[in-house]
Amino acid sequence: MCGRYSITTAPEAIRRLFDVDTALNLEPRWNMAPTQAAPVVKLMEHGPAKGRRVLAMMRWGLVPSWAKDIDIGAKMINARSETVAEKPAFRGAYKYRRCVVPADGFYEWRTEAGVKQPYRVARRDRAPFAFAGLWELWEGTGEGSALETFTILTTEANEAIADIHHRMPVMLFEKDAFAAWMGTDFEKAASLMRPCDPSVIEAYPVDRRVGNVRNDDPDLADPVTLEPREEAPRKPTQGSLF
Repeated sequence: MCGRYSITTAPEAIRRLFDVDTALNLEPRWNMAPTQAAPVVKLMEHGPAKGRRVLAMMRWGLVPSWAKDIDIGAKMINARSETVAEKPAFRGAYKYRRCVVPADGFYEWRTEAGVKQPYRVARRDRAPFAFAGLWELWEGTGEGSALETFTILTTEANEAIADIHHRMPVMLFEKDAFAAWMGTDFEKAASLMRPCDPSVIEAYPVDRRVGNVRNDDPDLADPVTLEPREEAPRKPTQGSLF
């Protein structure tokens, strides 16, 4: 899955990588969390600019158009690529509103000796990339309540992180992949919903402060050295002499 990520790339670099006219006035985010607003690249749906790429701020956690309120979005931060074409909450967006989510790393947790230890996953060269995503417009119940939201697709974990978590986000690295994911060829788009090449990424332990959404600073991306943890002594079983 993907429950936290970072996007700290300079706006000009985002503009060049994703071929958008503007990168907004983006601040670096080291600890992007669900329900927060994040930059997403989508295609314009209507008007003279139809089909043109634009960078928009959207709420993380897809809210289907038929939802009564936005609370459901907190449960839809990820969508399983294996079922996304059939699930009522995602199938419309999968067919018409695929997007890419700029990122430069994400976090995953593993329980070690009873403690949840976070790991950061990033490209070995630390270059930015994108998650395959879907977006939706929720028009709400009153004037001014319209909201654009998104979800990140996941797939089976590759061997680089399988010992940390069994799922990982669908990661896209090249401009051709961005175009294919947002394009009209469903076969090409579907072929991208797979684990990335494990040799391109690496995972390393980071400070547990990343678990608190209020922490959002560069130190969260720095590797830490894990101290050996001793396992708790086993209690003697009933009837044991020792």
